[in-house]
Amino acid sequence: MEQADEILAELAKLGDTHTWEPGAAVVTEGDVADCMYIVHSGELRAVVAGAGGRNMELDTLSAGDFFGELMLNGERRSATVEVTVRAQLTRVTRAEVERVLASRPDLAFHLIQRLVQRVRTLTHTVSRLASVDVYGRLVGLFEALAVDQGGKRVVPGPLSQTRIAERLGASRAMVNRLLHDLTQGGYIEVSRERIVLLSALPRRW
Repeated sequence: MEQADEILAELAKLGDTHTWEPGAAVVTEGDVADCMYIVHSGELRAVVAGAGGRNMELDTLSAGDFFGELMLNGERRSATVEVTVRAQLTRVTRAEVERVLASRPDLAFHLIQRLVQRVRTLTHTVSRLASVDVYGRLVGLFEALAVDQGGKRVVPGPLSQTRIAERLGASRAMVNRLLHDLTQGGYIEVSRERIVLLSALPRRW
């Protein structure tokens, strides 16, 4: 991991660093890929357009992550990356990335390891979408995001129903119904700032 961080630090010296505000699209699906970005702070999300114009969230990105690596083979952007929390990013051109990789094969190897891990994570996400129903995905999402706060298990927000739907690959109406039913059943407490898990969620619904 240290060497993977080293290559990002080396690349960051060669690019332009700017601050992006929430809601900004750093890259857009289908655009020509001619650079990559290194995340220094903030949070972003990668989304793709699905059937019927519905977006699906593939991943979230934070400090120490990078995106746009498909530019190494000249492909177009495969996803849109949007800022969700004010972020500082460094843009590095394809030529600079290729120069560093050619001069430091040891660092290139560790960058490849990071890419392999990303593919594994994406494969797991797609597998869950194919094999687990929407409620099961919701439970998995809550379990992944929940933290301990004041003796309670809490999913920090804001996390809108639209955002949840995009992360689950489901409709907003379905998410609304599940959240309503879980609230009525006394399993969760929903507010704008967070979702409190009041008791263990049933494995099936």
